[in-house]
Amino acid sequence: MDDERSRKIKHKAGALWGNFGLPFIFIIVLVVFSVQSPIFVSWRNLLSTLGFSSYIAMAAIGMTFIIMTGNFDISIGSMLALVAVLGSSFIPRIGGVFGVISTLVIAAFLGLINGLFVTKLRIPAFITTLGMLFIFRALAFIYTNNYPVYIDNKFWLFIGNGKILNIPFPIFITAICYTAAYLVLRRSPLGRYVVAVGTNPRAAELSGINVDNIKIFAFTFAGFFVGVAAVINTATMGAANPGLLGQNYEFQVITAVVLGGTLLGGGNGSLGGALIAAMIITFLGNGMGLLQVGSYWQLVVTGAVMIIAVSLNKLKFYLLGQGEL
Repeated sequence: MDDERSRKIKHKAGALWGNFGLPFIFIIVLVVFSVQSPIFVSWRNLLSTLGFSSYIAMAAIGMTFIIMTGNFDISIGSMLALVAVLGSSFIPRIGGVFGVISTLVIAAFLGLINGLFVTKLRIPAFITTLGMLFIFRALAFIYTNNYPVYIDNKFWLFIGNGKILNIPFPIFITAICYTAAYLVLRRSPLGRYVVAVGTNPRAAELSGINVDNIKIFAFTFAGFFVGVAAVINTATMGAANPGLLGQNYEFQVITAVVLGGTLLGGGNGSLGGALIAAMIITFLGNGMGLLQVGSYWQLVVTGAVMIIAVSLNKLKFYLLGQGEL
């Protein structure tokens, strides 16, 4: 009787944290920095920072799919740098619209390559994407001779700096992409296959699901969203710098996904949680910047947040009876 009661209490606590934990943390971040800096809570800064959060949120959407299949991709920072310099350099020849399309296609193709290496050559995701991390970054340097590619195209620049009804355009892009990804994950057979593959690959295979194809889809899908992030970032900055783009990006994105409630072992995942976590990380960085916290200390905080995220996620699934401490 006591064991059953204890189990119910734990389950309720886990469900409570799963539903309200992230919004609670987000509110704490807003309150703490609002007290420290009046600028932080200004409407202009809040909207601007919300727009910047799309940079992490885009890749977090795709990374959620990868991690749900039981894999991860640490090459996305270098991938972002490579597709950004390639797409930006195409603008003078093919224009802004086709430049965006080419960026998305190239990014999806690079994700496809990662997926093929992991599934067809049976190279572990960590080794594959670690190798690609160096290859993609090196190719970006070689292609540009380590010089930034400057952008002077109204369509491209509007994507990062434009506003509709005084709301930054990246917020609309994030809303559209999130909705599309949510429909794929929660309202389509493909999404159910992703969950099945991450939960138990062998059982999924026995039920007729092509496990390799689902994993390839996840990597390709994630690559596409890295392309979206590349366009947003370069459009905001007005340039694509191969040495600066995507630095520590993979760790920010993985932190957002894990903090958002996706289980590192695969199976369980939350796109909404990843979105809120991306906002938490972005507002945290913005607040520390306004308080003039040194860049190295910001890295310390990011690392601490990542460790805390994994710990809280593990605790949540333990309370829900879906894992061990």
